[in-house]
Amino acid sequence: MCVVTGATRGIGRAAARRLAMLGAEVVVVGRDERLLDETLAELRQASSAEQVAAIRIDLASMNSIRKGAAELTRRWPAIHVLVNNAGVNVKRRTPSADGRELTLAVNHLAPFLMTSLLVPALVQGAPSRVVNLTSVFAHFGRLQLEDLDLGRRAYDPTRAYTQSKLANVMFTLELAERIRSTGVTANCVSPGLAATDLMRQHWWMTAPTLRRVWDRVLLTAEEAAERVVQVATSPALEGVTGQVLSGSGKTLRVPRRAQDADARKRLWELSAILTAAPGLPVRASVR
Repeated sequence: MCVVTGATRGIGRAAARRLAMLGAEVVVVGRDERLLDETLAELRQASSAEQVAAIRIDLASMNSIRKGAAELTRRWPAIHVLVNNAGVNVKRRTPSADGRELTLAVNHLAPFLMTSLLVPALVQGAPSRVVNLTSVFAHFGRLQLEDLDLGRRAYDPTRAYTQSKLANVMFTLELAERIRSTGVTANCVSPGLAATDLMRQHWWMTAPTLRRVWDRVLLTAEEAAERVVQVATSPALEGVTGQVLSGSGKTLRVPRRAQDADARKRLWELSAILTAAPGLPVRASVR
């Protein structure tokens, strides 16, 4: 069984559709009931009604994540693939339901909490995989451990986004160490730059003339999703963990700042405090 977050738009929706077409049981996660219904209808045309289901979760709310994860594990005690795809890039500082900066909340704290809550089901479904989406922008990120919400200076959406993508990599590497002996692997996939509506609040992405340019030079959501699905399903990646991967399964360079094992551990500990996430085993080793 495969869980895909942010599955009502863009790469997530295309990935869920592709997984369903491959015959997987797919649970799509999103916050908009109308879009969830539309996505279910689309997936059921591509597969069978018994294969797809939806769970409404607002990833900007820790309470919603906890309720949704409880429903997931109740209905599907064994999970084989978790794709943490959902993401935002807001133009102005916006608080989450819990008062955190929204990009941090949705892009990092949400997958941190969701994954932590689903680890028992992933272990039950082992061999299983956690696939976290990151981006080339992770290489430009700077982690502000003393100010993750970036509230001590004028808000910069680019700084918030690149920090969250770096945090995705750091979380994935630390997670891989902590669950190494469980049969669950954890990897990042950097699928490439795609023409989705992630940047829909930014004029340089939505201006009609520029949008036509982006549509020509960037990947489509379907092309990027195919790369995500490859990392989620490829037999060649069985047992591979703690890596940043391209869509072909090629190992990519880990961002320099993510190579700091102490910083990864500190980010984990701070994230656990901010989300009150359940504890996982201490890491077995540091590479």
